Amino acid sequence: MKTVVTFAAGAVAGLMLAACLTVQSSRHGVIGGEALILPLMGLLLYVGYEAGRLAALAQAEQRQRRTRKGGSLNG
Repeated sequence: MKTVVTFAAGAVAGLMLAACLTVQSSRHGVIGGEALILPLMGLLLYVGYEAGRLAALAQAEQRQRRTRKGGSLNG
C-alpha cells in the first residue's frame, strides 16, 4: 500500500511540474507563482520525512511502554 501511495504522489507531483513548466513556457520573461512549486515540493518532502521519523519514534516509545507495563505485571 505504501508503494502505491508513493507512486501516486510521484505521478501527481510530476503532472503538477509538467503543468507549471507549460505555463512558464507560454510566458515571456515573467515568472509567476508556478516558480514556487519546486521549493514547495522540497518542503513537502522534508515535512513527510520528519513526520515519518516522529511516527517511528512514537511507535518505539509505545512498544517500550507496553514491554515495561507487561514486565511489571508479571514481576
